Amino acid sequence: MPFGRRPTFHRHICTKVLLAEGRESPFTEHCRNFEKSYRSLQTEIQRLKDEVQEMHRDLTKHHSLINTDTMNEILERCLLIDEQIASQYSAVQTQRTVFEEKWDVTFQRVTNEQEIYEAQLHDLLQLKQENSYLTTIARQIGPYILSIAKVKERLEPRFQKPENDCIDTTVKIHEDQISCKKKSCSDRDSDSSLILPPD
Repeated sequence: MPFGRRPTFHRHICTKVLLAEGRESPFTEHCRNFEKSYRSLQTEIQRLKDEVQEMHRDLTKHHSLINTDTMNEILERCLLIDEQIASQYSAVQTQRTVFEEKWDVTFQRVTNEQEIYEAQLHDLLQLKQENSYLTTIARQIGPYILSIAKVKERLEPRFQKPENDCIDTTVKIHEDQISCKKKSCSDRDSDSSLILPPD
């Protein structure tokens, strides 16, 4: 046969999967009808093929005489099948416009979904890139922040004394003032004792 079987096999498998999904639509109904007509034509052609092969084998190998009526019958059946195939092909072609309108809508929806999906991945990668950039900056400035914090810790005691030290200093100053007052009074009493009383 001049045509390979691979496209037919692929179509058959895809059609079986489509019909097995159980979703009814104009296209699934078309596929169901097509498979029925196609199997009928395929069976008839297979019969003709077997008969022609047998006639060819008898003619070339056995050198048998072929009945011309049999040959004419085969030709007539071939012409009839050719008409049936042409009719089936024309019927399939007439539905192209209807299906293409639905396919355009579906294709647009699928295209939109694909664009949204790719945009989602792109946005996530962009966020990942921004986060990576921020992480790099944070790692770079981290040592500087720690260094400044250590310097600040060393410098703070020079400018600010603890609260307890300030209280102790205040108490000490107050005690010194009292001590000075007592000493001043004592000195004044001693000086007055040195003055002679009047006669």
